[in-house]
Amino acid sequence: MLAEVPFTVMVAAAVLVGLWCSNIFYDYKVPQYLSRKIGHLAGGTALLLCALLYDSWLWPLILAVTFAALLLGARFIRKTLFRGVGGTGRPVAFAEVWFPAVSVVSIAVGWVWLGDRWLAILPALFMAYGDAVTGLTRSVVYNREFKGNMGSVAMLGACLLLAWCFYQPFWIGATGAVAATLAERFTPMSKGFWDDNWTIVLSSLLVMGGLRLC
Repeated sequence: MLAEVPFTVMVAAAVLVGLWCSNIFYDYKVPQYLSRKIGHLAGGTALLLCALLYDSWLWPLILAVTFAALLLGARFIRKTLFRGVGGTGRPVAFAEVWFPAVSVVSIAVGWVWLGDRWLAILPALFMAYGDAVTGLTRSVVYNREFKGNMGSVAMLGACLLLAWCFYQPFWIGATGAVAATLAERFTPMSKGFWDDNWTIVLSSLLVMGGLRLC
């Protein structure tokens, strides 16, 4: 476990740099629905590194719990700290908290319980990369935060690519990609409890986990 400490520092640094960059973009008047995608990408990169670098689920689970607690604490103690992904930049939603929190669940179910690291990580990658792609696509097509069909098509393509790269058999990963895309498309805009940061991960985890157990 101690031998993996350098990996842990690197993964944590990737997330913190992403959060810092999100703040910079937001401070330079980039709309928050775009600046927070940098946080998504950083979180996804950290999770991908966890799957590639660690033999055990322990450090990935500790990191997910730590960042969930950090982002939640910032909401109540210093709301400006992570304004690029939430806080004062998005006071009506707790999206930046839901993402690491639901990653805890995904790691616990996929990696700890079922012993499948990619089952644990892939649903979170659907959220991190897939939702980032759909947000950027909708910004280009609609020039605003809007759940339009073009963004869903782009997300499905990104998620299918992730499934092809990281999960076997592919059809299970592809089914999870479809579930993630549908969850994003039909989850209401983030306000309080309902948030696609957790519906994407849990829906794809449930579908893929159920198919894997069959």
